Amino acid sequence: MYDFAILALLALAVVKLVDFVCELTNSKGLRSPLTFVAAVGLAVLLDYSMFAGWDVAIRDADVGTWVTGFAIAGLTVPWRALFGWLTGEGATRDETLGDHTPLRRAA
Repeated sequence: MYDFAILALLALAVVKLVDFVCELTNSKGLRSPLTFVAAVGLAVLLDYSMFAGWDVAIRDADVGTWVTGFAIAGLTVPWRALFGWLTGEGATRDETLGDHTPLRRAA
């Protein structure tokens, strides 16, 4: 149970890190590849494997770490959907939080 919470919160960290980098560099087209790189890089950096937490025996521990990174990247999708639902912004392409429209002056 705790391992799933760790995966979900790591995915939230990846979503916000990728959003920050994409807003900083103004490159919205690289959001998906950057998400995979950040998620796998975070799992490798932390040397975290969800399989070790769930006591699942795998042949190669490094593969377990990489698959954990891909699981973190996959869990970014529900976070983006939740943020899109909360903010009311529709998806412009395959990204939920892709484009931001500036506020208009009413008066």
